[in-house]
Amino acid sequence: MEVVELVRFNHAARRTYLQTLGKLPWEEVVKSRGASFDSMRNIFIHLTLVESRYIHYMIPGRLGDWVERPFDQFKDMNTIQRLVDEVEAKTEDYLKKLMPEELKREVPMPWRKTPPNKASVESILIQVVTEDLYHYGELIALLWQMGAEGTYLPYFQYLAQRG
Repeated sequence: MEVVELVRFNHAARRTYLQTLGKLPWEEVVKSRGASFDSMRNIFIHLTLVESRYIHYMIPGRLGDWVERPFDQFKDMNTIQRLVDEVEAKTEDYLKKLMPEELKREVPMPWRKTPPNKASVESILIQVVTEDLYHYGELIALLWQMGAEGTYLPYFQYLAQRG
């Protein structure tokens, strides 16, 4: 189940960005930058909440229970850290119980307007990782624009660290 390893890699990559953002003055993290979700905080919160919405609500069929969390409720890096810890812990619980046959199960995608309006659990997990990768690229570009060190965790390096 290589997709499980990709999700775990995504968590490791997210942690590198969390550390990098934590080294910046808060004013820089929340500064309007005209990006997809305006500030680096908002981009980071968005990519974390995508995982929560898809894995913890969409896959188990509880999307109606999803409550959007406004970006401005995250007032400092500690509140962001708590969100990341919460989301990743729930995801890890899910991954530990995930069986190979579950990856093929079709899940409704209610906002898709055209058929097919379903996706396999495996496709949803891949979408979570690719969505985040897009936004990691956005974050690294913003960091470079401000002259800060970017962050990068190659997949091979992640695998080597895991042993």
